[in-house]
Formats: sequence, C-alpha cells, structure tokens
Amino acid sequence: MGAHLRRGWGYRANIATRALAGSLGAYLIAACFAAAAARTLPMDRLDAAVSATMLAFFVAPVATLWAFLAPGPLRALGGTLAAAALLAGIAWAAGVPSA
Repeated sequence: MGAHLRRGWGYRANIATRALAGSLGAYLIAACFAAAAARTLPMDRLDAAVSATMLAFFVAPVATLWAFLAPGPLRALGGTLAAAALLAGIAWAAGVPSA
C-alpha cells in the first residue's frame, strides 16, 4: 500500500468537519440570508421573498466553497456559524415586514 492510501483520523475529521460546514452550514447561511433579504428588500412582500430565495441559491454554493477553502476545519465551521448568526441577527433586527 502506498503512503497516500494511509490517511489518519485527523485527515478524516478535517474532511468531515468541512463537509458538515459546507452542507448544513451552507443551508443555514442560505436560509438566514433569504430571511434577512426578504425583510430588508424594498419591494412588496411576495416579490421580496421570491427575490431573496433566488439570491440565496447563489449564496449557498459560495458558502460551500468557502468551507473547503478556509485555512482550517474549525475556521470553516466557525465562519459558517458566524455568518449565519450575523444574517439571523439582521433578519431579527429588521422585524416582520409590514403589509
């Protein structure tokens, strides 16, 4: 067996953490982005919700790419959680849109 086939648990944990951040974290970021954008876009509620959801489809792959390009697995996980928390805070601060 070659040395390239013998990967340790550290490598596997690195990939697993990045995969978790890149999949569930990206979904969380996209959902929080859609909520924040829908509440802050200056449009009718329905138009803002549809536009925000469509824009979130571009945000999710960017978050996934960042999770695998981050300097370390903990930074990938922490960065996705921090971005989701920031977007959730923006959505919460914007409140429920008026009729």
